[in-house]
Amino acid sequence: MNNLTLTCKEGGDFKPHPEGIHPAICVDVMDLGLVETEFQGVKKMVNKVKITFESEAKTEDGKPCSVSKNFSASLHAKSNLAAFLGKWRGRPVAPGESIDLQKLIGASCTLVISHQKNLAGKTYASIDAVSKPTRKVTPSGTYDPAAARQRFADWKAKQAAAPTGATARPSPGLRPPSPAPASEGQSKSGAATTPPPDFDPEVGF
Repeated sequence: MNNLTLTCKEGGDFKPHPEGIHPAICVDVMDLGLVETEFQGVKKMVNKVKITFESEAKTEDGKPCSVSKNFSASLHAKSNLAAFLGKWRGRPVAPGESIDLQKLIGASCTLVISHQKNLAGKTYASIDAVSKPTRKVTPSGTYDPAAARQRFADWKAKQAAAPTGATARPSPGLRPPSPAPASEGQSKSGAATTPPPDFDPEVGF
């Protein structure tokens, strides 16, 4: 082509989740695998997970709003994930405690969301805080975990093709969540069971 002058265009009309305090429910936990991160000039591969929530807020066309947050997959006492889960359920993660992150799906909470700008100047929704739910939130059923994983796979492919930038390695955890297990207090056969001593029926994990 003769004209090599290019113009950077705005990337769509996506609008981030509204700011404020929002009742929400976890609709997905995705294993992102090993992702290259950089801290104080040091790069390393860290296993990451992405937790996605759907709130009662609606977009301009009436669709439910969703927001997500990425964490290093660690429940170390000083990890962000351990602090987040502790505030979510109202008690800290105890030393030696194990948490099945799939059990977060279907658990309600209260989120504090603000708007921030990335290095490119784009506004995005940031989950600043989480706490126990003030009421139970019912998911709309419109969130598609398979589509979310496909988008992430497409992003990984682009990153792998790029000469520089963060990369992510494939993970066997990149799959839609399994059907919800039998509810707490009931086994798969329907027989009553005793819930774990730390189980909080208000939260769910």
